Amino acid sequence: MTAPHRVASTSAIVALVLATVWLFWPAGLGGATTYVATHGNSMEPEFSTGDLALLSAADSYSVGDVVAYRSESLNTIVMHRITSVDADGFVTKGDNNDWLDEDRPTEDELLGRLFLGIPRGGTVLDALRSPGALFGLAAAGLLALGATRDPRGRRAARWVRRRVAGLPTPTPLRPGPSFSNATRGSARQVAYGAGAVALGAACGCGVLLAIPPTATETRTVAVTQQSQFSYTGTADAGTTYPSGVIATGDTVWNRLVEDLTVSVDTTVTGPGVTGVAGSVRLDVVVQAPDGWSAVLESGPAVPLQNGTAVAAVGVDAGDAAELLGRHYEEIGSSSGSATLTVSPVSEATGTVNGKIFTLDPMPGLAFALDDTALRPTSTEATDLAPTSQTSVEFSQVRPRSLPVLAASVPIGTARKITGAVLLLSLAALGAGAWIGRIGRGDVSDRFLVRHADRILPVESFTPGPAVVDVSDAESLHRVAERFDTVVLHHAGPDGDVFAVRDLDVTYRFVVPGRPGRKPPVPAPSPGRVRTTAAAPVADAAPLPAPAALWGRVA
Repeated sequence: MTAPHRVASTSAIVALVLATVWLFWPAGLGGATTYVATHGNSMEPEFSTGDLALLSAADSYSVGDVVAYRSESLNTIVMHRITSVDADGFVTKGDNNDWLDEDRPTEDELLGRLFLGIPRGGTVLDALRSPGALFGLAAAGLLALGATRDPRGRRAARWVRRRVAGLPTPTPLRPGPSFSNATRGSARQVAYGAGAVALGAACGCGVLLAIPPTATETRTVAVTQQSQFSYTGTADAGTTYPSGVIATGDTVWNRLVEDLTVSVDTTVTGPGVTGVAGSVRLDVVVQAPDGWSAVLESGPAVPLQNGTAVAAVGVDAGDAAELLGRHYEEIGSSSGSATLTVSPVSEATGTVNGKIFTLDPMPGLAFALDDTALRPTSTEATDLAPTSQTSVEFSQVRPRSLPVLAASVPIGTARKITGAVLLLSLAALGAGAWIGRIGRGDVSDRFLVRHADRILPVESFTPGPAVVDVSDAESLHRVAERFDTVVLHHAGPDGDVFAVRDLDVTYRFVVPGRPGRKPPVPAPSPGRVRTTAAAPVADAAPLPAPAALWGRVA
């Protein structure tokens, strides 16, 4: 490829990358793209929970566009389709919903128009932004960093093979920080425990990331319709009605009453109830004991304003008695007293969290009707102020919570706690592994760290009459466990000698040294132990030749 071709190819790639970055740069960082992770089923089948929608601002919006806006009533971002436009703003609706949204966002309040949808992209994005994913990446980085180091003991084995073969040994590196064998052994134990905790925390993070962060709950809200009945009228003043006024609870005598008006004050309330609209009227119904009924009068319909309306209707007791008499005359018999009921008829609807409801019928005010009077069947306060409830069920997407003992922990909090535990355990694992690995890394060093609680550093000792050379350090440790005693350790310039004394027998394991080696750092103690004043161990038990040691070192 010629130089101009390379320049053209590179320029095209750079331009493509810059165009991609410009197109998908998030709006929160100054770009033009808004990312929305979908929840719920309002936009099915096009979008489901866990999908990712990408929207960009447009110069204008029209009916049919899928847009997103921040809903004030739901306190979240809503992505629905524009169905129409009115004086207040855009009318939106979910493709899978049977109702219109309450909000009327304006063009300035729209976050953008949909231009790309990615199935399950929201789930992936939430997982990448979660603490567990960041801690997982950190753990992978630590593992990768650890993999770049030489396995423990490999450099020491190469040095031994060089010495046995008579090859020159490399110049020792400058010594780093030193820790006692006891400290390094404790660090190894901490690393083991931290590793187990990190494994459990990583599994917990994986499970928590696999669980959807939200849950769809079906809630039932009771919309209450509270009514207060009253009636009033005028009559000839006299013994029965001294003031000439009929009040609620009085018997209405047909011959004395000139007019009677029954009214009801209705109020619709409930949590999250909005947009209550419609009307309320009163119907006067006459019902005979034989089951016959007829509407005597209907009052005017009164519109609900802010969920409240006051409706009234005039009742003529004489007309009611006449209508009832005609019925009895037609059937040729009288069944006795009948009932006159003033019933509210509400034709009203509203919404609860976006779900449309219709009010259920409300009980009326009943009177016993005969040829002479209207008598209220009850004057109890509960009968004069009846209540009806309309149950509205709707689905609501809420952050998922997990039951922990007697508490409920949000899944976001559980992810953070599990991620923090993972991070701390990884830090403890890294620190413990780093401290535990500092040292020469040879057979002697590993034995000292692994069994630091049983090692006793000495300056010299006198072996017993019989000396047994064991094949490896772990075999010597098993001997010490068998006799429940310590392992004596002498670190000299030419090597390390480990020994276990048992009466007249000394079990020994010898590790040759290397030029310029640094003896291991002993555990803190008041002082070295000198078992006897005899000659050093090199005189009491001379080190064998390196060739004879190869089988024990390998």
